[in-house]
Amino acid sequence: MKALRFLFVSLFIFTGVAYCEMLTLNEYLDMVIKNNSELRSAQLSIDAVSGKLAEIEKFYSYSLSAGVNYLDDRSGRPYNPSVRMDDMSKLSYDAGISKQFATGTQVSLGLNGSLGRYKYAPGPAAKDHDLSDIAPFVKLQQSLWKDINGGSTKAGIAKSKASAKSALYLLEYKKQNILLNVKLAYWNLSYAKTVIAFRKMSLTRAEKILDWTTRRYNMDLAGKSDLLQSQIAVKLGKLNLKLAYEDENKANRVFNQHLNIKDDKIKYNLENFKDKGNDFKGSKMLSKKGIRADVLSSLENVQSSLYDQIAHDKSSGADLVLSGQFVLNGVEQALSDAVQHITNGDKPSYSIGLKYTLPLDFKLRKTVNQGYEAAKNSAQKSAEYAAIQENNDWFQLVDNWNNAKLRLDLVIEIEKMQQQRQEEDKNLLRKGRTTTNLVLQSEQALDDATLNVLKNILELIQIYEKASAFYGCQL
Repeated sequence: MKALRFLFVSLFIFTGVAYCEMLTLNEYLDMVIKNNSELRSAQLSIDAVSGKLAEIEKFYSYSLSAGVNYLDDRSGRPYNPSVRMDDMSKLSYDAGISKQFATGTQVSLGLNGSLGRYKYAPGPAAKDHDLSDIAPFVKLQQSLWKDINGGSTKAGIAKSKASAKSALYLLEYKKQNILLNVKLAYWNLSYAKTVIAFRKMSLTRAEKILDWTTRRYNMDLAGKSDLLQSQIAVKLGKLNLKLAYEDENKANRVFNQHLNIKDDKIKYNLENFKDKGNDFKGSKMLSKKGIRADVLSSLENVQSSLYDQIAHDKSSGADLVLSGQFVLNGVEQALSDAVQHITNGDKPSYSIGLKYTLPLDFKLRKTVNQGYEAAKNSAQKSAEYAAIQENNDWFQLVDNWNNAKLRLDLVIEIEKMQQQRQEEDKNLLRKGRTTTNLVLQSEQALDDATLNVLKNILELIQIYEKASAFYGCQL
């Protein structure tokens, strides 16, 4: 237990002295979200697709159109075969509001007309004549086959939405992977720092054994072999500490890379990943909260291909279109008289018609239909494979979690036993009742046991962060 307390004290002193500013995982994530170019690019892409998804609904929005045209014609063209006009000036205008409804009905409400002045010829009696033309109208158009109840239009909109959602899910999956790598970079660096502190403590123990053995060797109480073994243990301790520093530098670079910093040094003190490991104690199980985003994307692809086929079937075949128009006409020399005709409904007109169309490319349509069917089947098979893969990944993740938790209990027990063995061997060495070789073996066994505990905790953190990123797991 003394060795365990010494380990915690060493870790505290090391982290407290070397790094003055604490950076929590959430603070690191906030910094990454603000500075990481890859993550910002992914988020901007998500915002762009979300905007396009909202834009699809514009198809059913109202639209306003308006125009004006002025004509001054002095060509003398016979607009009326019985009357020749030397001069004509006319201001034409039109305005309207139209809307496409989900039923497939297209409705337009508007007004068109003109204000003109005409000079009739020949002869000196030619004079100007004014003419006002006002025509408010309502138009309706309805497909009786292709777009009945909005069939073709609805299928096209649904296809566009599914395609946009598929792209959106893939971008979310990319973002989840980036954030997962960010979290793992944080914990890997925390692990690397903990290993350095541990290696320092291990080297200190080896140096104490070397001092003890050197004194015994100088007093002719220990052999040359014992001295060499102690010296080798110190050299190995220094080597392991150097390797730990190298691992920390690698972890630092990855940590800083997520912050868009070109450096291999870090000025922050991080959360101790062993404290995070305490959250996994007990019989806590992973619980799946949702479907992985890449699978959701493949499911949307299935919907997109299905609606794509429906839209093609409806838009490529025959169609019968019903159209109608009702107009309130006002045509008089005086504008007030023309308006009077409109308000009284004196000169209405209406029209109604049917139009039938039938494409004659029957052979080509058959080939195209086969292509749409193949695309739909391909999307379905891809979705089935993605679902199976995700299911297997989840079960493997749960197995890894359960196995790691069981191993953690075992390695902790082994570490405690190795600490007791190491204390006992040190006592025996002081009493001269054991050999330096056996003491060094117990020291190495304690190092291995402690590293196994650290690695096991890191493994659990990695499993949990992956489950949290892709499946929404919370303990």
